[in-house]
Amino acid sequence: MKNILFTFLLTISMLVGFSAKKFEGVITYKISYKNLPKEMGMYKAMLPKKSRIIIKNEWSKIEQNLGIIGKTQMINNSKTNKNIMLINALGKKIAMEIKDTTSGKDASHFSVTKKEGFKIIAGYKCSKVVISDTSNNTITLWVTNELPTYKNSNLPNVDIGGFPMEYSMEKDDMRMRMTAKKVTAKKIEDKEFKIPKGYEMKTPEEMGELMKGMKF
Repeated sequence: MKNILFTFLLTISMLVGFSAKKFEGVITYKISYKNLPKEMGMYKAMLPKKSRIIIKNEWSKIEQNLGIIGKTQMINNSKTNKNIMLINALGKKIAMEIKDTTSGKDASHFSVTKKEGFKIIAGYKCSKVVISDTSNNTITLWVTNELPTYKNSNLPNVDIGGFPMEYSMEKDDMRMRMTAKKVTAKKIEDKEFKIPKGYEMKTPEEMGELMKGMKF
């Protein structure tokens, strides 16, 4: 079950990447969940309720707190397609590189449908977009063209026409929604995208084995 939790956290951490469009600042999201399976009940307190995305040109960093357990961060460079995940939990500091999988995804298996209507999210006008695959899995997004365009590390290079201010996804019966609550334009220091001292590099396989031995 811990491996399922790790996979779920990894998935929501990699949902957002960014183009090289000029923007510098912080976007704060609220995260909600529905229909979590009973076997995940003991881990419910670990699921992040908020997420903070720090953006500077082609760089981004997603930060999520895991309650009393610790926190995760995902550093991404949209030019190099390099993703570094940082985990600070239960007294351990671990860094691991997550490979970009877009080249292995067949774009013909996905479709992008733009819907009518719009709504305002955190002061930005957003339009509705639905991404579907051939297995009828969908991600629903509300996007704005006033922020950097979207690139998804788990999907092929599909164009949704803007930046996601809200998105919701389903996995089996689970539902997760992230909604932007605040956008703050400000200067970001380069050190935000460096691996801090004290982190040990691990492979995803090593991380999976490590989680098996963690008690929480």
